[in-house]
Amino acid sequence: MPRARQLLVPVLVAFACATAALAADPAPHRLVRIDISSPADADFVRANRGLLDVIHFKPGVSVDIAADARALAFLRASGRSIEVVEENLEASLSYGDKGVGFGIFHTRSESIAWMDSLHAMYPDVVSAKWSIGLSYEGREIYAFRVSDNPEVDENEPEILIDGLHHSREIMASEFPVMFAEYLAQNYGTDPEITWLVDNRELYVVPIVNPDGFVYNELTNPSGGGLWRKNRRPNGDGSYGVDLNRNYSYRWGYDNIGSSGDPSSETYRGPSPASEVEIQALTGFINSREIRTHDTVHTYSNLTLYPWGYVTTPTADDAVFDHMALEMTKFNGYDPGQPGDVLYDVNGGAFDWAYGDESKHVKFFSFSNEIGGGSDGFWPAESRRGPLFQDNLWPHIYLMRAAGSFVAVHTPVVLNAAKTVLPGQSAELSFTLENQSVYVSELGFDVTVATDDPWVQFTAATRTIGSLPSLGQTDLAADPLPFSVDPACPSGHVVAFTVTVHMADGDLSFPLSFPVGEAAALFSDDFETGTGAWTLTGLWGTSAAYSHSPSRSLTDTPAGNYGNDSATSATISLPLQATRLRFWHRYQIESNYDYGRVQVGSGGIWTTVASYTGTNTSWSQVDLDLSPYVSGEVQIRFLLETDYSVVYDGWYIDDVEVIGFAGGEVPPAPAPVAPIGVAVAPAGELRVGNVTDPLGQTLSYGFRVYADAACTQLVAAADDVAAGAGETAWTLPGLAEGDYWWRAWAGESDRRSLLCAATPFSVTAATPVGDGIVLPVDLRVLGTVSGSGAQLRLTLPDRQDVTVAVYDTRGARVRRLHSGSVAGGASTLVWDGRDANGRAVASGLYFVRMDTGREVRTGRVVIVR
Repeated sequence: MPRARQLLVPVLVAFACATAALAADPAPHRLVRIDISSPADADFVRANRGLLDVIHFKPGVSVDIAADARALAFLRASGRSIEVVEENLEASLSYGDKGVGFGIFHTRSESIAWMDSLHAMYPDVVSAKWSIGLSYEGREIYAFRVSDNPEVDENEPEILIDGLHHSREIMASEFPVMFAEYLAQNYGTDPEITWLVDNRELYVVPIVNPDGFVYNELTNPSGGGLWRKNRRPNGDGSYGVDLNRNYSYRWGYDNIGSSGDPSSETYRGPSPASEVEIQALTGFINSREIRTHDTVHTYSNLTLYPWGYVTTPTADDAVFDHMALEMTKFNGYDPGQPGDVLYDVNGGAFDWAYGDESKHVKFFSFSNEIGGGSDGFWPAESRRGPLFQDNLWPHIYLMRAAGSFVAVHTPVVLNAAKTVLPGQSAELSFTLENQSVYVSELGFDVTVATDDPWVQFTAATRTIGSLPSLGQTDLAADPLPFSVDPACPSGHVVAFTVTVHMADGDLSFPLSFPVGEAAALFSDDFETGTGAWTLTGLWGTSAAYSHSPSRSLTDTPAGNYGNDSATSATISLPLQATRLRFWHRYQIESNYDYGRVQVGSGGIWTTVASYTGTNTSWSQVDLDLSPYVSGEVQIRFLLETDYSVVYDGWYIDDVEVIGFAGGEVPPAPAPVAPIGVAVAPAGELRVGNVTDPLGQTLSYGFRVYADAACTQLVAAADDVAAGAGETAWTLPGLAEGDYWWRAWAGESDRRSLLCAATPFSVTAATPVGDGIVLPVDLRVLGTVSGSGAQLRLTLPDRQDVTVAVYDTRGARVRRLHSGSVAGGASTLVWDGRDANGRAVASGLYFVRMDTGREVRTGRVVIVR
């Protein structure tokens, strides 16, 4: 007899006696915990998975069951030792103190209003919702789109986020709309979000199971309802099909990954894709060209991917592994296939999305199980924001991976010391990573730029020949040379930007590197207490262990840490940090409890490193914080624990924070003149004076370049004394040509950023009395363009001028100006459109300026 049958026989009678309570019984569930430390206990749970509503699984330790009367009778009849943790699970999870409603979370009607409000507030990026089908009870299943033209189906890579297959998982419906709201709120201000929204189509289906969701609201109007399935009558007095077991791919593969019992929480339905909700969603997906997908669930802090029906890996397992590791690098979720980290699932969403290619091209599909054991299905209101932040990066990454996207990271100074000192020259490299799982990038440029007054790059652009999907390269073979001003303070952090010029538009990434040895901003050996720290929980010093005599910082100085806790030790002062060094040892429950190093700003914390398991020898950690820090941040050590198994905890000693201690610097000065005009070879550059926030007297520095990228420095002056209201510097006699200039304000080793590069030209002048006579001139600024060009006109005096654009056949494309123009330099802009407002085709165009006495021409190449 199969072992599964042997396990079932002794309890069938008791099981049958409890069937009277099978129907839609809203009676409260009990939270029951079963020890599975022995193989026999684990086998029992696995064999009876279809009968037990397993809501949390801790391999080798325990499982939590949401037990109704039937399940409780079954478990008691089995003779196994069980622990009833909660007598009324729904009541313990509700938001009853908020009255009717789900507190800060949204009911279905509130979610619908939320979608409508997003469209009303952000109509340029959020579409109106539309129905993709009806539920069993006739409720609409809504979808909406986030893109730069949200009401238009454009030819852009598509991403899908769906939620609430299981109606008790409140963050599964919250997160998709929160993510859409985040994109809309940051569009136009965050460059990466703007680029992604411009070049992607995100589809959101936040409530796949509206009937179950409404049922939970009816039975538990203050939240905490535990109904999981839809509300289809099964014909035997029971209700509901588990929608995440009803997909047609490998439907009913076995009775472990789903159940054929209609009363089971994992009932797969009478036939593949029998449920109208699944028919609606799969029909919608089959009509699209989805590239990446997350079907959101809760809870267990997991990132799951196919296959779910077996533990055998897919043919694309290496890609899934790579993507999952990238998705979990900040939140510490466990990545893997369901059977490896949770339990088998057949007839599930991501197996169908990836595996069934009969009506759609396969795509990379995941399921993020949001939240840990202490969060459950109905987390505390205070956890809504942190749970969203934990899952923000994985979904940004899915948008990146769906199409062209080259990321830049890990700057390296290429010398033996891997650093540069004041007064030295060096070369810089960084890593370029193609994060697309579909597209290889062929032949693109990258440029570097900085506003730092202490550093001068002498080259700004490199061409990358090709970069395959998920491939990486760097500039080690052709690095970017730069030099550092000898007066630069040691420890100064140079901020710079790398721009990747892609076919879909430019992408910019802020990076940084230190000059010399960065300063030690903070150090603590804990010998004099914890006055520099903000502590929660029981954090304090201990003499039990230390790296340097005789004390260290630990989460629980006396005894083991507690269950279900999140306590921290935070350096009280914010710091502009580049590195964090510390020594530690720890004994933390492996893969369930974690020690995390985090940096935070504005209440948002980012995990830099996580530790779990056992390390009983002191070891030093050296963390590079520069990828996470753009200003002052706080640093904390956080210990997070689940509901069972405790150990001694985390010991930390000899903490050192390295970073920039330069203090507050003045604002950059604003250029006054010249701006886009011609000057004599020994003309003046003038800036408006600024006020130092520290009250010091400031001087000014000037830089002049022969190129717009500001790599060809041709003249410079430092420490020019301030004038009255404005400060001027006389050019040293430049040759004729086009130039760009910048300036800084500063005092001692405190310098502002450079102001924006400002164009001007130097023209040989003919003296006439006390003035100069400028020649007639036309210059095209930016002769190769994707959208037009700036035209600079220079005249000796006021004249009537006609300026027009012609194609190579001599046909006039557009008249830009006809009329009087003042003497001196002035600027016209051609936006790359013809007289009817249409964008012109790629090709060569001529610009003609006619004064009636003289004609000047220029050329523009349009590349679309």
